[in-house]
Parts: sequence; structure tokens; C-alpha cells
Amino acid sequence: MNIINDTFGRGARALLGATLGLGLFIAATGATLAEEGAASSQLAVVRSGIPHDAIYAMNINGKNGMAVGAAGALLITKDGGATWTEGSSGSDFGLFGIAVAGDHRLIVGQRGTVLLGDAEGKWTPTTSGTENRLLNVDVNSAGLAIAVGEFGTIMRSKDGGKSWEQRTIDWTTFRDDGYEPHIYAVDVQDNGRIVIGAEFAYVIVSDDGGETFSLANKGEKSIFAMHMLDDGTGYAVGQEGLALKTTDNGATWAELSTNSNANLFGVWASAQGEIVATGMRALLRSSDAGGTFTASEDLAVVRNWYVPVAMGQAEFKGDGGAMVQEVVYIAGYQGTIARVLR
Repeated sequence: MNIINDTFGRGARALLGATLGLGLFIAATGATLAEEGAASSQLAVVRSGIPHDAIYAMNINGKNGMAVGAAGALLITKDGGATWTEGSSGSDFGLFGIAVAGDHRLIVGQRGTVLLGDAEGKWTPTTSGTENRLLNVDVNSAGLAIAVGEFGTIMRSKDGGKSWEQRTIDWTTFRDDGYEPHIYAVDVQDNGRIVIGAEFAYVIVSDDGGETFSLANKGEKSIFAMHMLDDGTGYAVGQEGLALKTTDNGATWAELSTNSNANLFGVWASAQGEIVATGMRALLRSSDAGGTFTASEDLAVVRNWYVPVAMGQAEFKGDGGAMVQEVVYIAGYQGTIARVLR
């Protein structure tokens, strides 16, 4: 599947096409890291790979983090994202989602792949109960995990990913044709609340750990990524510049104006109102909780694509010694990981 054709064809399938065919897009960009570095004023590349590499998910907790992508790629950081080394996932399938909470570590991907991680960094496959692509996953500290994917797939685990069961939604309650949407985003909270983002701007919520689900939002464009904050504020981004905001933990959503038509694949937000959204040839930023957005014009952005966004750390040395600061990292094309400059 070709990402360019898929993105501008049946748009609701854009991200699924991206996860299957982003490598085809890379060859068409014509950009080199040397060109981008010379022209870029907003990104500092900390890691790059070969043309067919791709990173689809990234998670950083303090100094420790990982990123996964095409063909089972796994990257490890132990300094908050400043440097990365290659690890081994033990899988050859595309990997699309990461979840970490306490001692629980999960990776999901193609053909229903679920990998369980231990404290030593070893990954073991487990049976998910589905052959469908799993496009994202989240887990809470108690071990409640939800993996979501194509054609309305929702898989639930109550033991940190060791065993799984399918949760079924009657989609005819949301639309007459009962169409099963691809599901791209999921947030599992410590109180058992689950917030899911999907095609047709669906936001599905559960307050009982996935026993029942209700519809909180719907529209025309697909939601590809979501970030929920502890105070109940959350942001979702997606197809053709879509951006949504909630202030009541996903119960209601309002659309934001991004002034962009780009497909947005990733989003991160801070409690201080900072937002970073990534996408196809796009990097959008807001410093006023989504009131306004600015778009990067850097060649490193407008010629390429980025998917995951994560908060990490970087060490800066000055006359007074070294200082560690929190910074935002993005990742995507050609296995690139870059620091967003303030």
C-alpha cells in the first residue's frame, strides 16, 4: 500500500496506510540529513538510520526509554533520549505501540503481536487472541491493559498482558451500517477509565475497565493520536489537521483550529499548555493550550514525516557545569529521532 495514494484516497484509512507504507514515501522526499541540518532551526537530530527504517512509537520515563518501528526495530535510551542504541525485540513484524506502567512493559504490532518486557530488557511474545494489526496499547499500574487496532479490535488484559480477551462493541449503536472503524489511540487510567480514539472522530469511553463503552464524540475525520493529562485535559489529533480538546477527561470534546490540512500522527501536551503535534510534512506547536498553533517551515519537517512525540531529557554543559533539562523528542522517517528546540 502506498502512503501517498492512501493518504489522499480513502482518508479514514490514512494512518493504517502510513504504518504499512511509509517507507515508500521516504524515497520520494529527496531530502538528506545534511540538507535538513543546514536549514533546520527547530530540530536537532540525535539519531538517524537507513532509508527503509521507520519509528512508529516512543516512550520515555525519566532516563529510560525505548522506540519501536518497522521490521521489529527496537531502540533503547538510558539518558532520557539524548542517545540511542539498538536492542532486540525478537520480532520481525512492524511494531506500532508501547505501554509502560510500573513493572508492566508492553509492545504491540502486526498480526496481533504482543511482546512482554522484563526488567532486564528481554521481550517475550504472548498470545493476544487476534491476528489483526494492533496499532496501540496502554496499561495502568494495576496491570489493566487495552490493545486496539484495525476493524474495531479491542483486546483487554487484566494481568499486565499475560492473557487477553476480546471486547466487542456493537457499532450499529453508533452508525447505521455498523462499520467497524480502525482504532488508533487508547489511554488507560489508574482508576480504570479507558478513553479510545478512532476513525470518524470516534471517542469511546469506559468507566468500568472495559466492561461497557459509550460514545463521547463523533465526526468525519480520523483520530490518529491522543494525549491525556492527569488533570482531565486531553488532546487528540488526526486527519487533515484535526485537533480536539477535552477538559473533562474525555466526556466532551471541542475542535481546535490548527490552520493545517496535514495528517497529524502524534501529539504531546504539558500541564502548562504546551502542545507539540507531528505528522506528514508537519510539526505544529502551541503554547496557549491549543488557542493558536504555529507550523514549522524547516526542511527537516516539510520534506519528511514524524509520528511519536515524547518528553525526555537532555544534558547541557555551560560555565557553571552540566544541567539536565526536560525536552521534547519526535521520531519517524529513516529511523530519525530529533530533539525539538525551544
